[in-house]
Amino acid sequence: MINNSKIREMERYEKKRLLGKGGFAKVYLAVDKVTGKEYAMKIIDISGMEPKKYENEINLFQATSKLSHSNIVKYETSFIDKYKKKCIIIMEYCEGLSYPNF
Repeated sequence: MINNSKIREMERYEKKRLLGKGGFAKVYLAVDKVTGKEYAMKIIDISGMEPKKYENEINLFQATSKLSHSNIVKYETSFIDKYKKKCIIIMEYCEGLSYPNF
């Protein structure tokens, strides 16, 4: 279950527009309501998905976030919403990047 601080943290990001979609996820442009900074918000439908699969996705973003390279998208944070059956990953928004196969 998500604790109250995670719910408040989730609510600080506002979805703006769809950037791309794939078989199990959609990526939206999102804005941090506190800072005004733009992010890419990946929303993964986890209904019917084994927890290991979406945990691996989060682990991949967390691991690559420790790397510093211009071709690697930076991970910001992530949330699991078990009620809506969604995994939400907040990452760096790269203007001009195509997000068709996320």
